[in-house]
Amino acid sequence: MKTFILFVGINVLLCTQLRAQNMPTEYREFIDKAEAFYNQKEYKESARAYALAFDVMGSKGLSRDRYNAARAWSMAKDPDSAFFNLQRIAEKQYYDNIDQISKEEDFNSLHKDKRWKPLLDLISKNNENKLPEGWFRAGSNPGSYFMGMDKGAGKDKNDVITIRSVDKLISGFGTVMQNSPAKKYLGKRIKMTGYLKTKDVDNWAGFWLRIDGEKQAENSLAFDNMKNGKTDRSIKGTTDWKKYEIVLDVSDEATNIAFGALLGGTGQIWFDKIEFEIVDTDTETTGVDR
Repeated sequence: MKTFILFVGINVLLCTQLRAQNMPTEYREFIDKAEAFYNQKEYKESARAYALAFDVMGSKGLSRDRYNAARAWSMAKDPDSAFFNLQRIAEKQYYDNIDQISKEEDFNSLHKDKRWKPLLDLISKNNENKLPEGWFRAGSNPGSYFMGMDKGAGKDKNDVITIRSVDKLISGFGTVMQNSPAKKYLGKRIKMTGYLKTKDVDNWAGFWLRIDGEKQAENSLAFDNMKNGKTDRSIKGTTDWKKYEIVLDVSDEATNIAFGALLGGTGQIWFDKIEFEIVDTDTETTGVDR
């Protein structure tokens, strides 16, 4: 008898914390210093520490750290650097908390700047395209994609998540994903099913499922993205709604289950009706154990 798994939507902040566990130690150390300097009201030193943290990651950083860096730069009376960090999370990481940024007292000095209103307009637009609770944007090149809701475009004319390329040439991929604790499913074999539709996908697309160990993605225990599993089932070109599945074992050492849909290169995908169930060992796995 099949037992269905209910993945309750995870708070977006929790998802961010899970991803933060993968950050290099040096990044985390600079962030800790930046936060300490900020609490001591040494705003310029705080901002510099944030900048060093982002340098460690090749100019990348978590959205919440970019936001706090902008606060530090603003309080250090450097509006250009403050706007740079805010624009970065609004454009590249789809920051959408219009209420938070509007009430942030650290940004009061930015309100009369001509860049303030366009920034709020962009964040408001992101808020309109807000993903359902628990879902967040990621990938090797998320800034090259629009990732949001497409109203009425689902299999049954319901609202669904879409990923659409916005750059003409893209090296990398964008994904919309979730994390879920693995505790209840240790030692079980699980099957993920879902429907996916594509348009003009020049490279490939697909669902993906990953079983993580203690260090999250750095220590994944099993993985399948429909291209790098036991067989290449990746999706290309233009296809109508079709059901796909991934089957993986959840190791006793697993701590997290990550899953989603991805688009590599240009094109557009829509995905819908993702479900999970525990299956017996007669159901063959589709992915690879690591």
